Amino acid sequence: MKKMNSITKKLMTAAAAAVMCAAIPVISASAAQTLAGDVNNDGKVDIMDLISFTKYIHGYNKYDQQAFDNADMNGDGEADVFDLGLMKKAVVSGSSTQPTEPTQPTEPTQPTEPTTEPTSEPAASTGVVTSITFDGTSVKLADAEGNAVDAKNASNVTVDGAYVTITKAGTYSVSGKCDEGQIKVNTDNTAEPTAVVELSLEGLTLSNSTVAPIYVENVGDEAVISVKNKTENTISDGKTHTDTYQNSDGETKTCAAAIYARDDLKIKGKGTLIVNGNAEDGIVSTNDLKIWNGTITVNAADDGIRADSVKIGDADDAVSAGGKGYDNLKVTVKTNNGTTGGDGIKASSTKEGKGFVTINGGTIEINSYADGIQAEQTFTMNDGDLTITTYQGSGYTASGTTTGGNTNPWGGGMGGMGMDGNANKTDISAKGIKAVGLYDAAGTTWQSAGDITVNGGTIKIDSSDDSLHCGGSMSILGGTFTIATADDGFHSDHELTIGTKDSGKYDDVQIYVSKCYEGIEGVTINQNSGTVYIVSGDDGYNAAGGNDGSGNGNTNPWGGGFGGMSSSTGTLNINGGLVVVNSANGDHDAIDSNGDINLNGGFVYANGQEPLDCGDGGYSIKYNGGSVITMTAGNTNLKTVYSFKDASGNVIASWLGASGTPGQNCTNATAWTGGTISGGTELFGGSVILGGTMNGGTQITAAQSSSGGPGGPGRNW
Repeated sequence: MKKMNSITKKLMTAAAAAVMCAAIPVISASAAQTLAGDVNNDGKVDIMDLISFTKYIHGYNKYDQQAFDNADMNGDGEADVFDLGLMKKAVVSGSSTQPTEPTQPTEPTQPTEPTTEPTSEPAASTGVVTSITFDGTSVKLADAEGNAVDAKNASNVTVDGAYVTITKAGTYSVSGKCDEGQIKVNTDNTAEPTAVVELSLEGLTLSNSTVAPIYVENVGDEAVISVKNKTENTISDGKTHTDTYQNSDGETKTCAAAIYARDDLKIKGKGTLIVNGNAEDGIVSTNDLKIWNGTITVNAADDGIRADSVKIGDADDAVSAGGKGYDNLKVTVKTNNGTTGGDGIKASSTKEGKGFVTINGGTIEINSYADGIQAEQTFTMNDGDLTITTYQGSGYTASGTTTGGNTNPWGGGMGGMGMDGNANKTDISAKGIKAVGLYDAAGTTWQSAGDITVNGGTIKIDSSDDSLHCGGSMSILGGTFTIATADDGFHSDHELTIGTKDSGKYDDVQIYVSKCYEGIEGVTINQNSGTVYIVSGDDGYNAAGGNDGSGNGNTNPWGGGFGGMSSSTGTLNINGGLVVVNSANGDHDAIDSNGDINLNGGFVYANGQEPLDCGDGGYSIKYNGGSVITMTAGNTNLKTVYSFKDASGNVIASWLGASGTPGQNCTNATAWTGGTISGGTELFGGSVILGGTMNGGTQITAAQSSSGGPGGPGRNW
C-alpha cells in the first residue's frame, strides 16, 4: 500500500497543478465513440478523468461497465494502477490508446531523396526493457519508446540465447515464437521487497523440452500473467524436466509444469492462454494462485492446476461483484487420457489459511482422470458454472461394462475404496469435488477442516466416485446441482446440511441425482429448504450408515490413509423443503438413519423397500410437522404424478414417481396422486413442478403402516 500511496500522491499533485495551470491538452472524441481513459464518458480524456480514476483506485468511486471498460486502458480485464499510469501519460501527452475519428486523406506528395542511408534497426537504447520478442533461438528487446535495447546494456533483464531472466519489477510485453526458450522471473527481495512483475502475453508461443517455459523463481509480491485481449498464447513443456530446487524443508523439487511459480501467481486478461503440461502438471504455484479472467485451457499429464490455494474469480472487484466481471472468465482443464492422469484443480497445502479452492464466478469445465477438484482443507463456491467429469463417469462398472437406465448396477467386481456396501468402486479417487481435511500423523484420525460450502452457482458432475465428498462438514446453502455417479452423490464424514432453516423456500437449493449408489450421506443430515430428487441404487438418504452398515467402518474413503465416516449413531432431520427418493428394488431404504428420523416440517416422498427406516435400540420416526407419502415400487417407470396440497387446496409441489400403492402420514398437507398439473415452475426437466394447478387427481387416504409401508391407489401422469 505504501508504494501505491506514493504513486497516487504524485498523480494527485500533478493533477492539482494541471487544474491550476490549465495547461494540459484535452483529447476529444464523439460522445458515442468508446475512448480509452474517458471514464466520465464526456467524449474526451482530461484531468477530470484522471481525478475520477484516482478516486476509483482508492474505492471512493464506483464505475458502470462502460466506465470500467474505458478505464481498462491496457485491455487486461482489470482497472488498476497500471491503467492509472497509462491514463496519466495520455492526459499529459494529449494522445489516447484508442483511435480518433479519421480525417480525410490529402493528396500524396512526391518523396524526397533521403539525406542519409536508412538503418534496418532502431537506434540502440540503454533504457529499461519493456518489450521481449522471441524469434526462434534469440530474442529482441525494446524500451517503452520502441527503441532496441542491447542485452548487454539492459538494466532489468539478462539474456542467454532464448533464455530471458527478468530481474526488476515492471510490466513486460512478451510475444513471438520459440521452441526452446524460457522466461524466468527472479527479483531481489532486498532491493524490491514488494516487487510485482507482470508478463503481458501478446501472441506468444513458447515451449521447452527440459525446463518450465515460464518460471517464477522469486518475486517480492506477486507475478502476474496478463493475457492480452484478442491474442492467443500457448505455453508447453516437454516430457522430461531437469530444473530442480531446494524448498524450505530441504527437499529437492522438480519444476515439472509448463508454468511454474514459487511465489504468488495471478492470471488475468481477456485473451486466450493454452497451457500444455506434457511432463506432469499444467500450472503450478507453491503459494497462492488467482485466476481473475481470460480464456484459460490447461491440458496436463497429471494435475491441471495445482497450488497452495486456488481462487477463481475476483469477488472484491466492483464490476465482478455486480455480475459483469466474469463474462471473460472461462477455465477448461483436461487431465484424463483414458488410462492415466491426475486431478483437475488441486489445493495441496496443510498450512493455516491455505489448502482452499474458491470459485466466485466464471465457467469452469474439468475432465479429470482422478478427482475433479481436490481441496486439502476447504472448497467454497459462491457463483459460476462448474462442470466436472471424472474417470469413466457414472457409467463405470467394476466389470468394465456400463449399465444404462435407472436400475441398480451395483454388485460384484472390484472392492475399491471404503466399505459401504458398494462393490462397484474404482481403485482410484475419482471424486467430483473433494475436501480432504487435516488428520493426525498416522493419517487415520480426522482433526479439522475438510469442509465443502456451496452458496450458489450451477454444478454438473458425472463421476465414477462420489460426486461431492468431504472429511469435515458439508453445507449446501444454494445452487443448482445435476448429479450422476457410480457411487454416492453427496457424502460428508460429519454433518451435512441442505438449505436455510425457516426460509420456506423450495428452489433456493435444487438437487437432481439421476443415478447414484446412495444419494445423501452424512453422520447428521439436516434438510432445511430446497428440493432434492434422487434415483438411487441403495439408500436415498443415509445418516451415519443406516442399518445396512453403509458408511460404518469406512477406513479408506480417499484411496489410502484417511479416516472415514464415524460409526456413531446418526440423526436425520427434515425441517423443510421437498424430498423425493426413488430407490431400487431389493433391500434398499428411501430414508435411512442409524438413530432417529425427525420429520419437523417439509414434504417427503419415500419410495423404497423400507421407505422410512430408523436405527434399532429404541430409536423412532417422529412426526413433528412434516408430511410423507410412502411407496415400495422401485426406481423404474417413474411416470406417475404425486402431489402435496396445503390446507387451502393449493398445490405445493408435484413430481414423478413409480406407480404403486402409496400410503401417507400428513401433518401439514394432503397427499394426492394422478391428475394433470398446469402452470407452476418446472425443475429438473419437469420431474418436479412447484406450485401450479391440479385438474383431477385422487387424494391418498390410506395411512402409512407401522413399518412405513404404503396403502391406497395410484394414477398415471
